[in-house]
Amino acid sequence: MTDYVAAPKGFEARLEHALSEIDAARPAPAAPRRPVPVRRHGRARRYLPIIAATVTVALGGTAMASASGLFASAPPNVQRIFSGLDAHGGSVDAAKAVRIGVIDSHVAYAAPTSNGGFCLYFGKNPQRSGPSGGTCIQRGAAPGEAVFSVLMGNDGDLLFGRVGNSQAEKVTATFPRSGQTALAPVADSGFFVLKIPDRSARSLMIVVQQDPKKKAVTTKDGGPILAFQCDRVPEISVTALDGQGHAVAHGVAVASPECATGPTPGPTR
Repeated sequence: MTDYVAAPKGFEARLEHALSEIDAARPAPAAPRRPVPVRRHGRARRYLPIIAATVTVALGGTAMASASGLFASAPPNVQRIFSGLDAHGGSVDAAKAVRIGVIDSHVAYAAPTSNGGFCLYFGKNPQRSGPSGGTCIQRGAAPGEAVFSVLMGNDGDLLFGRVGNSQAEKVTATFPRSGQTALAPVADSGFFVLKIPDRSARSLMIVVQQDPKKKAVTTKDGGPILAFQCDRVPEISVTALDGQGHAVAHGVAVASPECATGPTPGPTR
């Protein structure tokens, strides 16, 4: 005996029809998607600025304190010259000799000494007159001192020195006759160098009065002849500061090469 399912009638028929229409209107299921690989290099790039900023904050003044690379190392032939200089009872660390600038087209180098001082050497330049040879200062810097010397040249004037306090991170120099202040970081061996502003350099000089009975001497720019006054160097106020801005050493002027043997006034320009 075969059973047949009777066709729905009345309410059941209408319900079945409504369900069929709802089912037909339902969207077809989406095909399964493949998992998208995570691009880790993109995420890493987002964090790089944050990491860099964190490193900067963490290092703070320490990066300035070491200042590696602020001065380029002196070549081997210059290091050998330093090793033969008289350090006035101390020894010269020639391996730490560095290039500190240029004076009258002569490259200037410095090397630390065991007593907290430094030696200077000026490279040769047959095409230009100017400082030459090497010399060492006769005293070093104590923990609370920053010994410094002024190096004058027609192509720029430098104030160079060494701080005796290892906590020093920067040095300020104030020139009272001009009212100007200059700033420089402290590098390895406690060395620092700053370019003396033009107005301040002029304040370290006097006008040389020429003898009216002799032929007048003119300068390249037609201006007056100026002479460097060695006795004005101690007027410069030098202060070494730590990372918090506290003074940790104060300047002590030492004779520059042109002032060590010559009387005041010094070289003219």
